[in-house]
Amino acid sequence: MKKSLITVLCAGCFYFAFSQEDYNPPRHVRESFQKEYPQSQPGQWNHSSTGWSVNFDDRDHNNGEVIANFDSRGRHIDTHVPYDNNDVPAPVMDHVRSRYPGSDQYNVTRIDRSDGKGVYQFQLRHQKKSRTLYLDENGQQRDFHDRHY
Repeated sequence: MKKSLITVLCAGCFYFAFSQEDYNPPRHVRESFQKEYPQSQPGQWNHSSTGWSVNFDDRDHNNGEVIANFDSRGRHIDTHVPYDNNDVPAPVMDHVRSRYPGSDQYNVTRIDRSDGKGVYQFQLRHQKKSRTLYLDENGQQRDFHDRHY
């Protein structure tokens, strides 16, 4: 009985210790967030094999609710900003409408990258197939490999 109780207690401690890791990034990641977004407060942090991500209300750039991604060293990789279809630049929408006629339901996310080469991610259904495409602000399709999703 004593052995079982100790085993359960140890298992509970291990579970608690490892489950907290997802919500507490290392100090250098938190400092990088505060440097990039000094007026914003981080929401829930998540950890993955590619680094750390955090949901928050971006008060620094008036982007509303966003997800920022940081690598394991604390470098800011990119920020994903959900977009309303009405806010997407005309050249971007023109490209999608001409290339995928009849597809009028889009999920659009602007991905602001730390290198300044942002893209618009479109997730749409066309001819009964799901598609994801990336376009720059001029409506030109770009190769982009989103490491986070």
